[in-house]
Amino acid sequence: MTAEASNTRPVYVDNHADSRMWEHFSPRPGDIAVVTPPKSGTTWTQAVVALLLSGDPQVNVDPSTNAPWIDASKDSIDEVMAGLEARSGRRHVKTHTPFDGFAFSPEMTYLCVYRHPIDVYFSWRKHERNMKFDIDGLPFNEDPRAGFREFLETAYRGTSGAALPMVLKHYKCSLALADKPNVLMLHYADMTRDLAGVMARVAKQLGIVHPPEVMASLVEAASFDNMKANAGRFVPGANRDVWRQDADFFHSATSNKWEGRLEADDLAAYDVLMREALTPDERKWLEWGSGRA
Repeated sequence: MTAEASNTRPVYVDNHADSRMWEHFSPRPGDIAVVTPPKSGTTWTQAVVALLLSGDPQVNVDPSTNAPWIDASKDSIDEVMAGLEARSGRRHVKTHTPFDGFAFSPEMTYLCVYRHPIDVYFSWRKHERNMKFDIDGLPFNEDPRAGFREFLETAYRGTSGAALPMVLKHYKCSLALADKPNVLMLHYADMTRDLAGVMARVAKQLGIVHPPEVMASLVEAASFDNMKANAGRFVPGANRDVWRQDADFFHSATSNKWEGRLEADDLAAYDVLMREALTPDERKWLEWGSGRA
């Protein structure tokens, strides 16, 4: 994803996304946007939102239809917007565009989700292997160390929303707005450690209250194991011949995916870039969320 000059804001374009799609969106009070780099907990957060809005642990999340990716350039923007305009309840959408690439609305709630950047890289590798299509026409780099250097230093195979420079740009744009009352910062690691606590924070942000027994059922429904077991309801593009295995969209909820796969010099190169880009506190949260000292 590259940023092109614009009269008002950067334009982020790559082979599957175009931030200018946002220009067609008219916000309504109560709208919700999940704002995150790829492979950082986007679909998981969309499931949390759908479950909380419905109060139904059996809800058909179907994020491709019910919570569309606003900046997906391969979708018909007219059809996407028509579907959103037809909705009578609270709407939610997702985007991988940083905040400086679209108009910020005080009427919306923004849920910003992040994950350790190296886990993003390894999760993307699994994600791409599960695709039934080639998103950029280039051969997959089977060497994880060589691919990691691309992740650090280049427009990662044309999918640079999942490259470190764009993850950092995305994160810093969110940090600039993190004190806004309609912005909530979330972390994948916190979701794995304390999903009930994260869902309580999201519910409070959205002004949603459910009885304790209902919340418990919603938390169970949002668990990684349940989403994987019910991939047809939770995976974007499920049952549409997009993935080799729909359930493999939720490959694992583990962290530290680089252990035994990267060498010291790979991690040293990453460390230099992180120290240059972020303060120690900013880096600690981006990598580990709130649960690691």
